[in-house]
Amino acid sequence: MTEGYGHHAAEYFGLPPAPALRSSILDTPDVTITRIVAEAGAVNLTDPIPSENAFVLCLQFQDVATHELWFDGRPEPVPAYRRGDISVVDLAARPTAFLPTAFDTLQFYLPESSLRRIADAEDSPVIRELAIPHGTQDTVVQSIGALLLPALATPDTPRLFVDGLMLALHSHLAQTYGQVRLVDARKTGGLAPWQEQLAKAMIDEALEGGLSIFDLATACDVSPAYFCRAFKTSTGTTPHRWLTQRRIEAAKALLTHTTQSLSHIALACGFTDHSHFNRIFFRATGSAPGSWRKSIKGQTG
Repeated sequence: MTEGYGHHAAEYFGLPPAPALRSSILDTPDVTITRIVAEAGAVNLTDPIPSENAFVLCLQFQDVATHELWFDGRPEPVPAYRRGDISVVDLAARPTAFLPTAFDTLQFYLPESSLRRIADAEDSPVIRELAIPHGTQDTVVQSIGALLLPALATPDTPRLFVDGLMLALHSHLAQTYGQVRLVDARKTGGLAPWQEQLAKAMIDEALEGGLSIFDLATACDVSPAYFCRAFKTSTGTTPHRWLTQRRIEAAKALLTHTTQSLSHIALACGFTDHSHFNRIFFRATGSAPGSWRKSIKGQTG
């Protein structure tokens, strides 16, 4: 395995490849989110994990009554985990784990190179350590994990969504556990008019979801985290929610002015499939796309 741990996390547990999301916020090695699930007895001792400069943040989705952990061959005291607990593993310490009971864990693979690039962009100190006691309850990480679960089941999740959550996670970890002070978002102004117009135009041209926060921030000549804060100040919403709104508006235009099928409109506006289109459109309008089209045709007919 020549790639980092994040690309093969489940394999170190003797499990098949697991659902994963990747975020290359600053064109660096991927920050990777992987959900690893195992029944009791499926995993005992993990395979040796090569040393690398990276952290793995773990969020537990169920209680873990029995487990053991070693760093550089030395036992690490660990408590029984409860649902919602978080912990961190420094891969530089060559961790090994014994997990005889069932577990359901969301792992965030955070390479040091990515943390360094984000810190450089924010003109802040890089995270050198994460002082997270094993078994910490953290509602911010829990909320981010809950938002990511549906995305793990959707292959075409917009990069803006994942990138935005990873920037939020980085800011939270840096300030809460990394002894790093970041810019107060409340002191951040909005985008300049040209930046806002450019960002909106770029989003309109990429409704399929391939655009990243890094792309938008680079075009606006600001850091990714600054861009997210300034965009919300200017528009009142996040880049991902703006993208969703624009997809809905584009779909409404096609439903009103064309006879294209719902499946064709779904793909044209960046939705994964008809079902995804139906769900998001209903959430935004209170009507299914077909019903909405009929009501509009009835009003204009």
